[in-house]
Amino acid sequence: MAMNLNGVSYIVRETMRNLIRNSWMSLASVSTVAISMFVLSFFLVLTINLNHVTAVLQSQVEMKIFINRHVPRSQELALLRQARHWPDVRRIDFFTKQQAAASLKQEFPDQRDLVALISKSNPLFDGYDVYTYRPQAIPQLAERFHKESIVHTVVYEGQVVSRLDKLSNILRWVGWIVEGLLGLATLFIIVNTIRLAVFARRREVQVMKLVGATDWFIRWPFVLEGMVLGILGSLVADVVVDGGYRWLTGAAAVALPFWPLAPLHSVMSEVLMFTLIGGVLVGVLASMVALRRFLRI
Repeated sequence: MAMNLNGVSYIVRETMRNLIRNSWMSLASVSTVAISMFVLSFFLVLTINLNHVTAVLQSQVEMKIFINRHVPRSQELALLRQARHWPDVRRIDFFTKQQAAASLKQEFPDQRDLVALISKSNPLFDGYDVYTYRPQAIPQLAERFHKESIVHTVVYEGQVVSRLDKLSNILRWVGWIVEGLLGLATLFIIVNTIRLAVFARRREVQVMKLVGATDWFIRWPFVLEGMVLGILGSLVADVVVDGGYRWLTGAAAVALPFWPLAPLHSVMSEVLMFTLIGGVLVGVLASMVALRRFLRI
């Protein structure tokens, strides 16, 4: 136990000494991690918001079901109760032709001919507004409503549904590819940065190896150093992203109040988890890769 505690104490002291002794190199490494994680976070925030906007738009896609004339109200309500339990139906609202007419009058108050026609003889239908959990389910639901004898017609924006679905998938794949490429670039940059620090201490590593120190005993201070550098760089990036996104949400609320940005807490929770885990992994991996060549003597 004493040896273990002494070993841990040595690793911690050596790590702190290396960080202080190579303060400029440590600052360069932290800056590299911070810049890299900021770029990765930028694309992550962009991906989160694009997915959020797509989800909001998808949730607003609706299907209108119009019912035949002279259908008893009891049959209309019976189908309403039944359809609420169909798969993928998130919400279904019943409206009468009088309510549909009032909505049109309110939406197009300047269309006098339309208002006069509706007021004279209402040509509209009773019906339902149907909202789904998945826009992909709308064509199947439309076909199911078509089979009901009391249904006159079904109206929905098929192209909008298809395009939103394709856009969501494309954005998801593009986000993964961009983040993967940037992650590899970040790893390459940090490996070379830490390799310079290890190169400056190559004689120390070789001496420790010659006197019988194990590879992991030599490696741990560098691994811990890489972990600390990764965490510090990630925290710097998180502070910048948090401040920038707070400013963006405030500016967007004034300039683009209709644009549904993702909430700050949900964005930062993902960014914080991503950057901290990514920073630690990149720092540790970079240290191990950079040190590998100097342990071969």
